[in-house]
Amino acid sequence: MNRNIFFLIAFFFCSNLQIVAQNDTINWLDEVRLSDVKLKSYSKGQLVQVLGEADIQKSAPSLTSLLKFNSPFFFRENGQGMVSSISVRGTGAAQTAVIWNGVNINSQFTGQTDFNTINTRGFENISLKPGGGSVIYGSGAIGGSVHLNNVFQFDEKSNNKLRLGYGSFETYQASYKGSFSNDKTSLNIGLGSVMSENNYSYPRTGAVNENGDFYNISLDASFAHWMGENNIVKFYSNYYQGARGFSGTLDRPSRSKYEDKNSRNLMEWKYFMGKLTSNLKLAWIEEEFKYFENRNLSNFSVGKVQSAIIKYDLGYEISENIKLNVLADYNKVTGEGTGIGDAQRRIGGLSVLWSHGLNDFQYQFSLRQEAAEGYESPLLFSVGTSYKITDGYFIRFNTSRNFRVPTFNDLFWQEGGNVDLNPETSLQAEIGNEFHFDELSFNLTGYIIDINDLIRWIPDSTGVWRPINTAESYNYGLELFSGYETSMGEGFLSLNGSYGYSRAIDKETKSQLIYTPKHKATFSAGYNLGELELILQSLYNGRIYTSTDNEYELDGYYLMNLGIAYSIMPGITLQVNMDNLLNKKYQSLPSRIMPGRSIQTHLTFNF
Repeated sequence: MNRNIFFLIAFFFCSNLQIVAQNDTINWLDEVRLSDVKLKSYSKGQLVQVLGEADIQKSAPSLTSLLKFNSPFFFRENGQGMVSSISVRGTGAAQTAVIWNGVNINSQFTGQTDFNTINTRGFENISLKPGGGSVIYGSGAIGGSVHLNNVFQFDEKSNNKLRLGYGSFETYQASYKGSFSNDKTSLNIGLGSVMSENNYSYPRTGAVNENGDFYNISLDASFAHWMGENNIVKFYSNYYQGARGFSGTLDRPSRSKYEDKNSRNLMEWKYFMGKLTSNLKLAWIEEEFKYFENRNLSNFSVGKVQSAIIKYDLGYEISENIKLNVLADYNKVTGEGTGIGDAQRRIGGLSVLWSHGLNDFQYQFSLRQEAAEGYESPLLFSVGTSYKITDGYFIRFNTSRNFRVPTFNDLFWQEGGNVDLNPETSLQAEIGNEFHFDELSFNLTGYIIDINDLIRWIPDSTGVWRPINTAESYNYGLELFSGYETSMGEGFLSLNGSYGYSRAIDKETKSQLIYTPKHKATFSAGYNLGELELILQSLYNGRIYTSTDNEYELDGYYLMNLGIAYSIMPGITLQVNMDNLLNKKYQSLPSRIMPGRSIQTHLTFNF
């Protein structure tokens, strides 16, 4: 287990540093409480959808489950608990950046994040930002970004939540989350674990999911301490360890196994001096895996990557409504493993961000240039505006250039890597409409993305698969987010929905890209009546094509989950969730059947 966590806890209890009262303006508080202020400050032309702790607790602990039922994002799942990859606005999994407290954590091997390896219980909120964000967050933020956020409170309170669960397929869950603070120090601790035999029956086939057992454990800690009137130090740590059998398909059994570990540590020092804000971040990230083709044998392939990241942000408040930020960052990545040998990469970047508010009109623009070994990075830009037409109607516009660098596997795979690859680049634009009424709000956004130099693995003349810059695509569509809250009788009703229409077209073939549904919709409802709460989640995924000529496809599907929570006594709640209530047979990849109806029970203690 990551020993930095224990040093952190010891430091918290032993610390006797003093502090004088800090500035209490809204901007100051945002700078203190959040690790990723840029997500709020420089997203005026784009929608940021925030899923709070209440949303997180209603869903299963995996990030896949949370986003699948609360966003128009599509997930390709190899089975329950298996590899899960995201598609935002019709883009690929490596074209969505996952940001942990302001740091990009996509894998250096694959360029993407497996959303079943992220346990949501350790975060205060999770934010979704559809649309480009490479100027601030770097490689991969073409389709959008998902932000995992820890938030600090200095309210002199302590809160503890212990959650225990058991359910179908011999599934056990446990999580603990605690927050402790005084007027100068704040500490958050999260611990989560899931273990399952995962031996579910495939609906209406008579077959059973074999070799699908899995377990994982995650530990999160975040810490902040005032070192003086104008200095605050923060520390974040995340550790994940998991193992799972990779279940096969209907006609091809598997005995493979995958073990992985991820360790992320981030130190941040923020200094306030008049109109200047200085922010230094130092991060150390490790990812490691072992893959066993046959879990009963000792032979395995292995990979390990270490990333050292330095980010410095100097902000200057020119006036009350004008802010300028200059960001410099450096990332050194070293990796080794089966298939890639020894590999390394150094990337430096410089960004300039400008934000200006003129009463009801706000605008921002930003530029970024990277210098890297092995490829040339384009000049990136982003321009965003927001205009308040009435108290209840805002209109937004954003245009940007974004990119994705080739991964270690793309560049250095010994049997087919290509060191001459160019980064994928995109030009995109979107226009959004935001409406707010007394109890109703909704956001409607239209977008278009033009992507060049798509990296694809194809066989060469000798039959060896190699990555090349081979294709171009354009994506366009609509996104809708809506919410409604009101009192109903003696209770409180909340409704939320989302819809995404995505067209992702290969410019050469004029066909829809594979594994990209045109339609995705979600609807959720919650009704709280004193000690009783009813929770409904549902989604519809449209059909997807599984061949580049669009001749083969998988049917669309509709899913519904139902949850009932009851407060047995103050501080103790029992919750029962019935997933896939209608017992639908569905799959998002060919022959990768997902579970039918299942039941999960949870007992939560708040103290």
